Formats: sequence, structure tokens, C-alpha cells
Amino acid sequence: MNLTSPRNLVFSGFLISLLSVAFNSVVLSYVGKRLQAVDTEYYKLVESLGKQATEFNEGDSLFHQYRIMHHVASGVPAAKTKEARQDAESMLKAFLTKYYAAANDIPPADIIRVEVEEAGQMIPLLEKALGLMQALQTTSDGAERVRLSAELEKLSQEVPEPRSELGRKLREVQEYSKAESADNDAVIMSALMPVMKSFREQLVESIHKKESRLHELALERSSLTRSATYASYAAITFQLFGLMLILAKDLMKEKQAS
Repeated sequence: MNLTSPRNLVFSGFLISLLSVAFNSVVLSYVGKRLQAVDTEYYKLVESLGKQATEFNEGDSLFHQYRIMHHVASGVPAAKTKEARQDAESMLKAFLTKYYAAANDIPPADIIRVEVEEAGQMIPLLEKALGLMQALQTTSDGAERVRLSAELEKLSQEVPEPRSELGRKLREVQEYSKAESADNDAVIMSALMPVMKSFREQLVESIHKKESRLHELALERSSLTRSATYASYAAITFQLFGLMLILAKDLMKEKQAS
């Protein structure tokens, strides 16, 4: 078998070119899919970091608002003190919720969904409580007032169980807001500092892990890009080699003719 015959040279050149194209297509297809996956994960992490930072900043803002409301509660008339402290406690709950969401990388949509579910569960109780309060204000019968007050107190203890694990976790976190009922700031901050410190540590750890993963993805993307470039160069080189073999056929024909 004459490997240098015109026919074999053409066949070899065509085969090498075809294999180089197929090889390049397979490599570039794999690299393209992997680059898409890397980019998708990268931008999701960037978006997640942005959302965490936003939730954390909003939490800090709510904490400052809580502190203002807490101090306001100490300066309002005695008749309004209870309401002011309740408002401060509500702000403290919102602050704790924001910190928990930021620390555990929970999307705001999930928090809103749970809050809507919780509100839906509480609406019937609030309506009943409002009816009892109205009846309490309109009656002058002592025994009836005692009965209505007892029902109202009992109703305040009838809190529905959360429907989801996230709802249960949020209630556990929000229990810390009861520290607002303490008599002095030292007791309040002593109760809040451990959970605030824990959330901050969780947030720092989460951010550190994401930043490390972003660095890994950036390195992988760089490596994939180099691989794609090398594969293209190799494919071009083999295609040129195949064309040279085909061209060699013509040169051999000219040599034989001369």
C-alpha cells in the first residue's frame, strides 16, 4: 500500500481536517455549556451578595428606628406608654427578621410569603378581638365586663401554629423582641446582643464562602477560555496540515508529469 499516492494523500488530508473540526466542535460545545453554567452561578452569587447587603443595611436602619421609638416611649404620657412600647417591639421584630434573612440568605419574597400567611392566620383573631373590645367599651355591666376581659385575655393566647418551617424559625427569632418589656436598656441589650452577634457572624461566614466561590468560578472561567483557545488553535493547525496533504497530491502530480 503506497501511503504517498495522490489518492491516499487526499483521503488522509480530508480525514485529518474532518477529525479536527469534529474535535473542535465537541470541545467548544463542552466549554460553551460549562461557561454558561459558570456564568449563571457567578451572577447568581453576585445578586445574592447584593440582596444580603441590602437586607443587612435595612436591618441596621430598622434597629436605629427601634432605638428612637424605644426612647420616645419613655417620654410619652403614661397613657400612651404601653402603645409606644408595643410599636417599639414591632420595630424590633422587623429588625430581627431582616437580620435573620440576611444571615441565612433567605430571599425577601420568602419572608413576605410567610408574613402574608401569618397575617392571614391572625386576621380572624384580630376581628374577634376587635368585637370584644367594642363590646367592652359599650357595656357598663360589671360582670359582663369581667367576662369580656377574660375572653379577650384568653384570645390573646390563641396564636395559630406556623404553617412552615421558615414561619416557625421566624417566630423563634422574633421572641427576642419581648426584651423590649424590660425595665432598663442594659437588660434589653443583654438579651439582644447574643442573637445580633450570632447573625453578624453567620452573615460574615456566608459572604466569605460566596466570595471564595466567586474567586473559584473566575479561575475556572479563565481556564475554560484558555482551553477553548487552545482547542481552536489545534483545530486550525490540523486543518492546515490536512490541506497541506491535499496540496501535496497536486505537487506529486506535477513532479510525476515532469
